[in-house]
Amino acid sequence: MTHLFSKTAIEMVATTVALAIAITTHDLADAAEFNFSWKGDAGYSVKGSFNYDTTTAPSVISETGLGTMKNLQSLSIYFFNPLNTLINSFTPVVNSVSNYNFLRFNFDNTTEQIFGPFDVGKDDELPGDTWLNNNLALIDEGFSDEVLAKEFGFNNRDAAGAKQILDLSNNSVQVSKVPEGSIIIGLLAAWSLGFTLKEKFNPKSKTCTERSRSI
Repeated sequence: MTHLFSKTAIEMVATTVALAIAITTHDLADAAEFNFSWKGDAGYSVKGSFNYDTTTAPSVISETGLGTMKNLQSLSIYFFNPLNTLINSFTPVVNSVSNYNFLRFNFDNTTEQIFGPFDVGKDDELPGDTWLNNNLALIDEGFSDEVLAKEFGFNNRDAAGAKQILDLSNNSVQVSKVPEGSIIIGLLAAWSLGFTLKEKFNPKSKTCTERSRSI
């Protein structure tokens, strides 16, 4: 009875993982995922990720403001202090919908570079709100009237809700593509484990037979 239960359970796991691999492989064929990072002159830094559907995306992805996105499916961002301690994190775009009023995002998927007006994070004028923006591009596009000498700014709001510029830099936002096979490799490893356990508990297998004899 124990062997029957174990066999059934392991087969269910193996089948589920195999199905997940098939589904994920299909999804990855139509999706592109990227990581991005930025570091300021004072040591503050940002990391994030975004993805979009390659079957519908134009060569240049441009998104602004609240509501349904044209191409972005998700966008996440994490803010760190100079000690590399996480200050805050947000997901301005979830399920192709933006919840950040000041969102500005431009990405050339041919050169795989972020360019132009950039404003990602959260700013509801509440304490703790944090965002990274491209000051000079936003000024040029008429989205800001600030006078700043450096391109990117790491901003947040203090306990009273007042804006603070914690770091400035001319360093650009760096982008790297997430390998398409990375998720599949993980799933294949899980499938391999499920197959090994299946064989281990299979009454017809050599290992299981030897184990029964020893008992």
